Amino acid sequence: MRALVAGERAAIAGAQRLAIACDGGALPALALIALGADRRITPAFPLIDTVAREMRPAAQFEGESHLRLDLDAVPRPVERLMLIAFDRGSQPIGRIVTVETGVFRFAADLRGRGDAAAILIECYRHQGAWRLSANGQGFALGLNAIAAAHGIDHRWVMQMIPRLQPAAGSGQDGDHRPPGSGASSGSGVAIERNHILTNAHVVEDARSVTVHVAGRALAAETVFADARNDLALLHVEAGLPGVAQFRSQVGLHLGEDIVALGFPLQGLLGTGPQASAGNIAASCGIGNDSSVFQFTAPIASGNSGGPILDMAGHLVGLVSSSLNLDRIRERGAIAENINFGIKGAILLSFLDAFGIEPHMARETSVVGRAAVVRQARDVIARVTCEC
Repeated sequence: MRALVAGERAAIAGAQRLAIACDGGALPALALIALGADRRITPAFPLIDTVAREMRPAAQFEGESHLRLDLDAVPRPVERLMLIAFDRGSQPIGRIVTVETGVFRFAADLRGRGDAAAILIECYRHQGAWRLSANGQGFALGLNAIAAAHGIDHRWVMQMIPRLQPAAGSGQDGDHRPPGSGASSGSGVAIERNHILTNAHVVEDARSVTVHVAGRALAAETVFADARNDLALLHVEAGLPGVAQFRSQVGLHLGEDIVALGFPLQGLLGTGPQASAGNIAASCGIGNDSSVFQFTAPIASGNSGGPILDMAGHLVGLVSSSLNLDRIRERGAIAENINFGIKGAILLSFLDAFGIEPHMARETSVVGRAAVVRQARDVIARVTCEC
């Protein structure tokens, strides 16, 4: 049996029975995704997976470890088939996953990586024949990233990843609201000339989204919302006046000073951005959640999605939530300014899934709070939604 390395290609034809195995522990879930010439999912061949175990004339999963595939029966609009492995809890797979065809063998080594999903192999048409490509590309954001890149219905992802359902009683405050509740607002930050980053819960159930940047109101479209990491990517047609720079070293230091920017309490406070200062209080969140950090800068409803900047004016995180103080007081405890931000590393991983090149800072000189706020005026956005 010939062993393939990542990126290697080989001719393949006819009926195939692929065996998938994993070194230690149960196999991750599997899916077969069919793409057209535009690299988007095609209705001619709806995807199949080892959870629902539907069948297609050309393909079916036999149990959790075998895929029967008849390349000659694949509909002509299909140009490419991708065999995906993913963890249903959006946790790193962390093992070696192998695929054997009887002639070829490919081992995708996912150990020591944070990938919750990976493309194992691809079969694609080339000059009238089929070829197999060993892939192994992993995605830290899991199935979400693959679905977003190829136009897959997010409802399927929600079925595959139950943890993406909004958690009830988390003990954190957000800006969630029932559908049809009217207008709502939050904050965002420009990370590319036509893209703004905000929280997923800011645009949840929104029928329309408008961003207000440097005095202009621009219609925005939600490209993708990742409920698990509470991130959403918005697209605007007009070029934005400024773009935030990420700190080149994304690590945070306990006690370091930060500035949180946003548009809290719209309708009560002014329409301009509000700045509050604080510091990094902890490097993790509730239950040792390592995707977020705790900070002390005061925030209020409407701050969600706003940038958190270091004292050089560089982006280190995104405002996400606050501890529900009413619930804490009901238990007889006292707490103030326990707020959480999504770490810069998570933001960078999210953007990487969409092929967006972030602007990384080169200068690290401390400029002071007033200068930080002044520099950020063209990159912060007020996000308003009609629900």
